[in-house]
Amino acid sequence: MPTDKTVWTPSGTKLTPETPVTLSWTNPEGNKFDIRLSIDKDYLLTAEQSFTNAGTTSAKVAPFGIISRKGMSPDPDSWNIHVGPMGVFGGEIVNINYDEVAEAPKGEIDYTTTGGWAGETEKYWLSALIPDQKVKIAADFKAGDGYNWTRIRNAEMTEVAPGATAKQSSQLFAGAKEVEVLQNYTKKLGIPYLDYSIDWGWFWFIAIPFFWILHWFFGVFGNFGVAIIGLTIVVRIFMFPIAQKQFASMAQMRAVQPKMQKLQEKYKDDKPRMQQEIMKLYQEEKVNPFAGCLPIVLQIPVFFALYKILMLSIEMRHQPFTLWLKDLSAPDPLTPVNLFGLLPFDPPTFLAIGVLPILLGITMWLMQRLNPTPMDEIQKQVMGIMPWFLMFIMAPFAAGLQLYWVVSNVISIGQQKWLYSRHPILKQQAAKEAEAKAKA
Repeated sequence: MPTDKTVWTPSGTKLTPETPVTLSWTNPEGNKFDIRLSIDKDYLLTAEQSFTNAGTTSAKVAPFGIISRKGMSPDPDSWNIHVGPMGVFGGEIVNINYDEVAEAPKGEIDYTTTGGWAGETEKYWLSALIPDQKVKIAADFKAGDGYNWTRIRNAEMTEVAPGATAKQSSQLFAGAKEVEVLQNYTKKLGIPYLDYSIDWGWFWFIAIPFFWILHWFFGVFGNFGVAIIGLTIVVRIFMFPIAQKQFASMAQMRAVQPKMQKLQEKYKDDKPRMQQEIMKLYQEEKVNPFAGCLPIVLQIPVFFALYKILMLSIEMRHQPFTLWLKDLSAPDPLTPVNLFGLLPFDPPTFLAIGVLPILLGITMWLMQRLNPTPMDEIQKQVMGIMPWFLMFIMAPFAAGLQLYWVVSNVISIGQQKWLYSRHPILKQQAAKEAEAKAKA
């Protein structure tokens, strides 16, 4: 059988989508081995392996494929971004950590399946061995001697009669995890779940449509930052009816606030009674204090979906916006901590607060100024700290995500201002509260 030391004879000198190349070798017994290699315009390599039995007795053969990697991926494997061995076995996606393979008996994890694939994924890249989808194969992930291997082989040997030839095709994908490319391979070639090597997460049903909206905006404007702003506007338009309900709830809260203040004064020494009377007031006035939370709750999956898009989509990698924002998939690099780069040092990550996180904190603070003041003192303190707390939390995140949040806050402020203009009484009440806040 051929080994890694075998010298093959190529049929050509260059492998291109237009010119496949066949590697041939004949063993001393006259048996011929051929591997016809072809490649498409993207990253998929097809290998048609054949064996011609020139002997007088039958022979048993089985094609195999192997991905060999020295060490592990430099990309970190985390709870929300999988990096390492993965595959599709029995119609299910399987993600495995490098440590799981190394700690397994004999440093090996085995699977048997018909259809599917096995490989290794990184944040932006994938290598995957794709066998004939109708042939039962054995696959394994193995670690040892500083290497990680992914291997596939036929679960059963094929018996080849004298003078007969056995053929079988398999494929290797090795390249960037571009959404359109992977989806085409999944749909047109029937490679199951190859497009799900991009881990869209729990909110994949939001992330995938959002990706295509961003992709469309990017095609129109040629700037990914503008595309994010366009997506933000689309999301805010979609959520405008909910924002109106939130405003209506906020208006009701403002209307009953004087009565609530009287109850607080009356029962300030009896907290349980105060809570009972306030709940009774809510029921009488038909006020739902939690209705204003709905837009915030709905924005959570939107936020995480966009986070996944910016973190995982290679189409967004290194995309600039304007001025100092040269990579929207990386944190905002401009920070006042080192006087915007004038001082020759890089601040630690938790202090490297860029311009966008600062704007995020300011816009959140402005939004809170338009909302009713919480009655509970602890809640009031928590809400007061929240904008500046989130400013630090969001600083290490992708600038594109920060841009989305800032633009969303600005639109929300504009919406509230417009709704106040349609309700002069609420506007006057808000002005009184703002004056009271300023005095406090």
